Amino acid sequence: MNPPNRNICLQSLLILFGVSLLVSQAGANLRIVSWNLANLKGDASAIEAVFAEIESDDVEGVSAAPHLYVFQEIRATDVNELQSLIDAAHPSHEYVRATFTSTPFENGSSGAQALFYRDDSFTEITSGHRDIFTGAGRNTDRWQMRLKNYSFDLYVYSSHLKAGASSADQTEREQGATTLRANADSLPSGSHAILVGDFNVYSNSESAYQIITAPGPKQAFDPLGSDSWSGASNASKHTQSPRLTGSSNGLIGGGMDDRFDFHFVTEGLLDGSGLSLVDYRVVGNDGNHYNTSINSGNNSYFPGQTSRSNQLADDIYDASDHVPVLCDYQVPARLAALAPDELGLIIQNANFPIAVQLSNTASGDLVDSCPAIVEGLFGVLGDDTIMDVARFPDFDVVNLNLNTSTVGDLFGTINIQGLGQDVGGGNVTLETNATIIATSQASFESDALVTEDLLTFEVAADDPEFEIEIPVSNFDHGSLQATCSVSSVSGLSGALTLDSLPSGQIGGTSRDVVLRLDPAALTQSTTEFSLQIEIEDQPLPGARESTLALTIAVTLGSEGIPGDINNDGVVDGIDLASLLAAWGSSENDLDDDGIVGGTDLAILLASWGSG
Repeated sequence: MNPPNRNICLQSLLILFGVSLLVSQAGANLRIVSWNLANLKGDASAIEAVFAEIESDDVEGVSAAPHLYVFQEIRATDVNELQSLIDAAHPSHEYVRATFTSTPFENGSSGAQALFYRDDSFTEITSGHRDIFTGAGRNTDRWQMRLKNYSFDLYVYSSHLKAGASSADQTEREQGATTLRANADSLPSGSHAILVGDFNVYSNSESAYQIITAPGPKQAFDPLGSDSWSGASNASKHTQSPRLTGSSNGLIGGGMDDRFDFHFVTEGLLDGSGLSLVDYRVVGNDGNHYNTSINSGNNSYFPGQTSRSNQLADDIYDASDHVPVLCDYQVPARLAALAPDELGLIIQNANFPIAVQLSNTASGDLVDSCPAIVEGLFGVLGDDTIMDVARFPDFDVVNLNLNTSTVGDLFGTINIQGLGQDVGGGNVTLETNATIIATSQASFESDALVTEDLLTFEVAADDPEFEIEIPVSNFDHGSLQATCSVSSVSGLSGALTLDSLPSGQIGGTSRDVVLRLDPAALTQSTTEFSLQIEIEDQPLPGARESTLALTIAVTLGSEGIPGDINNDGVVDGIDLASLLAAWGSSENDLDDDGIVGGTDLAILLASWGSG
């Protein structure tokens, strides 16, 4: 079997997996952004500008329009404007608002939670949405989001816990964290969750923080570590407030000295396998603006790009009294596999490799590796392990073998198992089918398998050339047996030559090999021709060659004496008696006119005594 054509393989994979490829090509990584927008009190154009810069944020070498935007302090009257700002900042992508709920209290003051997702990357499982009361008249929202072309779900929690430093405020946050954690602990085992939002905790020792990060079914981990985040040495972690003094439109001041906004993750999202957090940063925070405005003096968030950094700092200053938290995730591998499914006719016991093509079609810069096991089942033999499946458009090819030992219809199965975490298409079953047929059975007889034969001829030197027709059959041919053809005849020489080979394939009807014998070309009294008639199966995988052996023995007689009816070399009374006995019939007709008569008698008498 010829190796697969690379262009055909690529084309086939594109056709088969085109939808998933378009989805994964949309971003170089999975980007999630959380931001408290303070009821959109900030400047709308500044908010839009921050959104646009978030898409191009390449501080760690990759960039993408966020796949999930999670917001706090959004009232029902804000959601349409917020949608417009997102759409204007990201014209190449379509964002959908997930389930939005808001209480009268939230609409009147603190605002609710809102999530927007990219339609090319996520879908919402709306039945998974929950409102979880976490104190201070506020609900934490839970959304169940499914990454397209993957089978696992990501639960997203957005919280805005009670603000304030008093003991009562801390107690209310503790109660809210307890309720939040209880809900997370009830999630299905093995599911992923992120807990984001404005938690308003002041230190790592506060009860609310301790409850969220405590061991348990859905223990949440702080990607920046659980040590203290206070002081100038931890300035890069701080998210509130980007302005030293408050604004006339209600944005709170205080400078960059608090870490109120978090992005917690559950187990499995920090292990570097499957969906996994790669980078966590506070947008626009260069770590050099502790307890002051984020745009005080020069900002160096984008290394070597002071003007760009300063513009972003100005926009964040005008947009809200919180700073966005941006997290980039590694995308799980996406396993795609392809094998020929309609193999057609194959001759029994053929060595028939099946090329299984595998590719990791998750596209982008941050993609997990993809180990895979390929195993032939039910009519397919062999197995192999690929430690890291090639990234599309490259692919790995694993050659298995079709089990062609048994005549009949074959339905083969190939199983491909992706071994990585969260692998999309991680268990692929491919089916292939073929019809196994027996080899042809060339024979000189139609009702028996005869592969050797002997033909004898007696000729005279003056006999004219004549044809010898050799019938070739395919013994016992049926729908599950290959046809055959005659490819050549060897052993011909001198007086015996080839006139024609049968055209086309020999199935249920015999075809003739036509030879030509020229008696005048014979040089000895007895000549044997040992012929090999070469047979080929019809051109199918597993086609074989066979041979029919034919011996043609030719005896060359004398010229003969006219009237020597008994061929004893003399014309005498015995010949005359034979002629007279056949008088009026066609037997012993010497002149070949069809009847024994006077002319025949004259020929005999003219040769009387000859010998």
